[in-house]
Amino acid sequence: MIFDRLLQVAATAPETSGLRQGEDVLPYPSLARRIERLACGFANRGIGRGDVVALLIPNSPDIFAVAHALFAIGAIAMPLGPTATRAELAALAGKATPSAVVATPASKAAAEVLIADVAPGAALFITTDLAAVETAPVPLPALAADTPALYLFSSGSTGLPKVVPHTHAEILADGARTSGAWKLQPDDVVVNILPPNFAMGFLMGVIDTLSGGATTFYWSDPLPLALSRRKLLEAMVRQRVTLMGAVPAMYDIIAAQAGDFDLSLRIAFSGGAALKRSTFDAVQARFGIALRQAYGSTEAIMVSHNDAADPDATWASVGKPAGDAQVRIAPADTGLGDDVGELLIRSSSLMRGYLGDAAANALAFDDGWFRSGDLASLDEAGRIYIKGRSKLLIEVSGYKIDPIEVEDTLAAHPAVAELAVAGVPDARNGNKLRAYVVRRDEVSEDEIVRFARARLSSQKVPTEVAFLDALPRSSTGKLLRAKLLEL
Repeated sequence: MIFDRLLQVAATAPETSGLRQGEDVLPYPSLARRIERLACGFANRGIGRGDVVALLIPNSPDIFAVAHALFAIGAIAMPLGPTATRAELAALAGKATPSAVVATPASKAAAEVLIADVAPGAALFITTDLAAVETAPVPLPALAADTPALYLFSSGSTGLPKVVPHTHAEILADGARTSGAWKLQPDDVVVNILPPNFAMGFLMGVIDTLSGGATTFYWSDPLPLALSRRKLLEAMVRQRVTLMGAVPAMYDIIAAQAGDFDLSLRIAFSGGAALKRSTFDAVQARFGIALRQAYGSTEAIMVSHNDAADPDATWASVGKPAGDAQVRIAPADTGLGDDVGELLIRSSSLMRGYLGDAAANALAFDDGWFRSGDLASLDEAGRIYIKGRSKLLIEVSGYKIDPIEVEDTLAAHPAVAELAVAGVPDARNGNKLRAYVVRRDEVSEDEIVRFARARLSSQKVPTEVAFLDALPRSSTGKLLRAKLLEL
């Protein structure tokens, strides 16, 4: 299935299309031949249909080659964060025990510990040694559309991560929907700066760009983005990058880089978290391009993309459903207005259910529609506006409080660098609000509370303030709310 799509692209795409990293260029035809040999080599080493293979590989052409080789033999790719802790890796891999692990030399020690912790006897492959694994091509198995191909993990931002399986058909459907929404052509160059254990990073780097016959430019640097952003922008100029996708926090960092850069971007889209107007304005002022929001989830993959003719007027929208994706609003008591409810999703790339979690699946679906947990409204044109998370609503004295609203208000305080708001159990009110604040300048708890009282109704004012050096975040900058109460 997926390998067949790779062969189709390899047979029709120009030699200039393929994968790039640094100054290296890997055209699709030569990639397809190498992947076929690698797939046969994996099969000869005992990896077969239904086997789970953990990947400790950063954003690079290696993630493309290894994933497609596994797809070709019906094995299941399970990307993990190469920088995750031992406990995190064990907790995730323990949910779907791998038969093998593929790692870079830098992650070899972590892979060995992972195998010892949860998968004794699993084979270990190192990316620099994969040439020795490759064997002469033999006929590869015919795979059904519903063959599992990929295990991702839900973010766990409001609970424990769950295994999200996707089939060959679902991944191909996402590639077609995404490349169609982006109107990808073979002369497009898509930069991927997201880690492959992040759904958007994996799919953009492995299937979405390929589906349009375009080129993926993989960017990675050992330094944090704040210290490598100039090099990134210079590389984007050299590579003539036409499309970029990232989370809002990354755009904030990139837009703060001084200097002139003659970028070739025709699309820059933001996903993974709510876009703020200040980020939209900063990108437009800095690079002369309107930042478009996209929407999806690990479970449904890509759902919508804002391609409105007036991106300034619709900046807060994540656009209309793309391709065969459908959405509807389920009524919910949100306190945000009658037009706001929970966003339900249906599409050809929607997972069929979490792996081995009947209880979670019973809650996640409503007559075939996936309950996203996002609160949203639709305008008269059918554009989606995300208003918050239903799971984030905090009940205080009978009022349902959206912590995002409180956070946006307190973020305007000049001494607040960043913050998050959570509910803390309280015998009298059910919950009370606590603000976790990272200070830019000296400020007291009383000053924060007084600032909130002047701008919010009484039930929305935090009664406690905790000062932190940093908020807990994932590798992509996503706030890990479940960890706040552990601090």
